[in-house]
Amino acid sequence: MTSVKDDDGGQIHILEMLTLFWLFFMSATFLIRVDVPDSSSVALDASLEMAGEDAIRYGLGVPAETDGDHRLGELLSADDREAACDLLQSALPAGKEGNCWLAKDSATSTPHGTVGTPSGGTVAVHRLVVVGPHAWTVTLDVWARGGGA
Repeated sequence: MTSVKDDDGGQIHILEMLTLFWLFFMSATFLIRVDVPDSSSVALDASLEMAGEDAIRYGLGVPAETDGDHRLGELLSADDREAACDLLQSALPAGKEGNCWLAKDSATSTPHGTVGTPSGGTVAVHRLVVVGPHAWTVTLDVWARGGGA
């Protein structure tokens, strides 16, 4: 027969292993540090998107000077791309800048108006504008001046 004292060695060995495992786990938890970067601000993207959409709505809302439904359509109808982009870029609020890209029908978009280099993240706002028999793709690539909000 075995006595209770003979089983004490096995129990102590299991307690030692559990203690060592716990110490190892806690040491690893203390030493391992995971840095998670902050996500980019959704508010900044929304601000840029709204600025671009408002600028395009402005161009569609200004009455035509001679012929057409709105000033933007009148300029696109006359194929005056520089003036159309200047109209949209002038409608961007203070602190925001943007590049204006235009494409007629299925042509490739090209920049017009004042072309700048973004200093931070950008948001592109697109609108399809139909003027007579032509479909124009109007894109404003908007960013915050200085790269911040």
